[in-house]
Amino acid sequence: MTPVQINWLTLILAPLGVIGLLVAFTAARSAAGRGEPMPGWGKAVQGVAIAFVLLVALMNLAASGS
Repeated sequence: MTPVQINWLTLILAPLGVIGLLVAFTAARSAAGRGEPMPGWGKAVQGVAIAFVLLVALMNLAASGS
């Protein structure tokens, strides 16, 4: 990947990951307040957001090493 592609993907995926983690955190916190388990969609959003953040980190790590 070119550095420009990595920069664009970072600009797109990093905010999506942060927003996803905030949404999942809010869902988990409100479910815990009601004494219920975290909803399935919250777990899915959390998983996708973590994958986005890890992908951004790995892309930037690989780009800086070359």
